[in-house]
Amino acid sequence: MSKIYAMSDIHGHYDEFIESLSKVDLSDADNRLILLGDYIDGGSQSFQVISKIIELEKKFPDQVITLLGNHEEYFSEWLFEEDGGSKYTSYGTIISFIGQNKRKNIVDTVVSDFSISDEECLVQINKKIRDCVTSEYPAIVDWFRNKYYNSERFYETDNQIFVHAGVDEELGENWKLYSNPDIFTNKFPASIGYFYKDIISGHIASSEVANDPSYLGKIYHDQKSHYFIDGCVGKSHIIPVLCYNTVTQSYNY
Repeated sequence: MSKIYAMSDIHGHYDEFIESLSKVDLSDADNRLILLGDYIDGGSQSFQVISKIIELEKKFPDQVITLLGNHEEYFSEWLFEEDGGSKYTSYGTIISFIGQNKRKNIVDTVVSDFSISDEECLVQINKKIRDCVTSEYPAIVDWFRNKYYNSERFYETDNQIFVHAGVDEELGENWKLYSNPDIFTNKFPASIGYFYKDIISGHIASSEVANDPSYLGKIYHDQKSHYFIDGCVGKSHIIPVLCYNTVTQSYNY
């Protein structure tokens, strides 16, 4: 018997992530853990969350599948795109990497140059912070680079599609060929109803999709083909875990 576990939207909440991992059993080599993105931004421990994910991938290379969410894409654009210098402004994530004192020193150094405009000041601050992250954490930067440029934004089984935000369901079985890639990490609003495979996604809080606040910190199933597993950890302090039994073809929360 093998199991597929899924989590999403950790958002820099390391302690809650560790608590949820305690419910995941990877001792069976056939079991898998699929992480659906948005590991950073929101909480104060984005660096710690990413470090833990990299550790899990190394320890269980054939069992841990890591997808990117829109927040990892924002961070990667800031790191790698030519015009990304002033795009990324998540204070908590930056502090988790370089600390408050180092950021303050960078800001003070740039601001002290009265010869540059406010706009150029912002660009220079972001560039120096980006250079600092790149030089101090090359392994993590390489991880982001590889995921951003080389990894799929979904994981498909015989019965499911695991994805951060969703797929273009109007395309039916051609979704993989013709979906706009942005759909996988940025789809809004959420789709509900029947599809030919189950779709397991995060991105939008399950309580919001259910239009029911009692689903805060829980998983919402639309009783058709969709499972929404974003527990809105910033409010609930819970990262729900979905578990699929491949033998009984049943889900547990």
